[in-house]
Order: sequence, then structure tokens, then C-alpha cells
Amino acid sequence: MNDLLRGKKVIAFVFAFQQAEAQNHLPILEKLAGADPAPFVIVEGSGKDTKSRGQGVIISPKGHVLSVGHIAWIDADKSFTDKFRISFRGTSKDLPAKPSHIHKAVFTDKEDAHFFEHYFPAKLLKQGESRFIKKNDLAVFQLPAGKPYPKIDFFSKDKPDLSSGDILHLCHFTFPHKAGNPSFLMNPVEVVGVTKTSSGLQYLAKGFYRIGSSGGALLKNGKLIGIQSAAYTINTKENTELPHGLISFELVWGDLIEKAITPSPKTQASPSKERNRNFGSSKRP
Repeated sequence: MNDLLRGKKVIAFVFAFQQAEAQNHLPILEKLAGADPAPFVIVEGSGKDTKSRGQGVIISPKGHVLSVGHIAWIDADKSFTDKFRISFRGTSKDLPAKPSHIHKAVFTDKEDAHFFEHYFPAKLLKQGESRFIKKNDLAVFQLPAGKPYPKIDFFSKDKPDLSSGDILHLCHFTFPHKAGNPSFLMNPVEVVGVTKTSSGLQYLAKGFYRIGSSGGALLKNGKLIGIQSAAYTINTKENTELPHGLISFELVWGDLIEKAITPSPKTQASPSKERNRNFGSSKRP
């Protein structure tokens, strides 16, 4: 067998293996998409008269929720809040604890179509004096104690590598005040580069997203590898939603978050530095 033929066979084998490996992850995505209760939640921060809402994902059976740090910023108040609650979507009878409030919401684009939000009080776990993990746009919240919570596994214990062209899945809900169908999306996005933000360097991906997907989990092979931080849609028109463009996200891994769950007493950022963050430099959905 000549070298050229041998090389073609090796390439064909690798390609077939990659295809088979990708197909094997579909059952994982199907299970996550249909889970009730699911590890994907809504995180809400309350200000004086307004609220800040985003996505989140449960990362431990004890109810640790990973989301974006800027969810704590109430733009109308020009300050951070320490009042949070977290919502599970669905009608599950197997929620890990007793909700403090159950709310029925109706979709604006589907007559009589409704879902329930089960609200739980939550606490933000500060990292020293900071709300952010290592000055990144990441934060961990704690749900009330109860039965083991549904959780997502990390893609890697150590910091993983990403390549341009990698396909990830962005997981997020639509909000009831925005017309949206379906109500939960696990849509593919393609990694295309990096960008410098007010929170430091973040990865860029292109694809479809929903307004309000900030804090959404990014999965690789069905496991958590990132958290969406912001979106950059160039051609958005007033009062319309064109959910195709670029998103930026924070890379996450097991060891990074394990240290955040049990933070050291060392201060990572002063309150004054937090107040000076520029939250208007990009569109945070």
C-alpha cells in the first residue's frame, strides 16, 4: 500500500470516527432537553423597581448555580443587588425543595399555551468582596437545601482547549414577554475567535440566540464548557428581535468553579472596582 492511499484511509477513518462520536452525543442532548426538572434555570436579581433576568445552570447536587456576574447589576439603580431568586421551568412534582412562589405565564404567540415558574430564594456566593469569579463575568448562586438537584457535568476538570470551528450548543429559555417558539432551545453555535471585553478576554461564537440568553450554558459533547456573557448583533432594529449574530462567552471548567464554591478569604476585587465596571459596552441579552 502506498503512502498516499494509506493517508487517505487514515483520514477517512478519523472522519468516520468523528461523525460517530458526534452522533453518540444526541441521546445526551435529548435527555437534557426533556428533563423535568432540568438543570437549566432562570436567575433573577431584584432592584428597587426593576428586575434583571438571565439564564443559569446547576453545577452541583447541592444546588450551586452558575451564571453571569452582571445579573447582579441593576442598571436603573446604578448599583448591585443582593436580592436574588431562581426559577425552575415546567410542572415537575420532583423539585428538590419547596418553592417560595409558583407563577403561571402565558406565551404571547400561542393561545392558551402556558408554563409554570417555580421560584426559590437564592444567595450569591461572593468571592471575598467580589461578586465575580476571578474578575470574569461569572458568579455562583446557592439554592435552598433539599433533595439532590439535577446538575450538568463539566466538560473538563482542567482548562479545556477550544479551536476555531468547534460546534457548541447554547442552552436557554425564552421569556414570556417575548414571542418565542420553542420555549427552550439547545441551538448550535460555531466558535470563531476571541474578543476583549470589560471582563477580559472571552471567546466568540456565531449562530442563533434569544434575547435574554445571557448566562446560558454552552455545552460541548453534552457537557458544560462555557457561559454566555454578551451578544453583538449589528443589524438589530428598534423593538425587534433578530437573534442571529455573535455571542461572547466565558470558558469554564471543574477546578475553576470548585474554588469559587469554597472561596479563599483573599479579596479578588474591591467594591469600588465593581462599581466602575462598564456594563454598557456591549449588548447583554
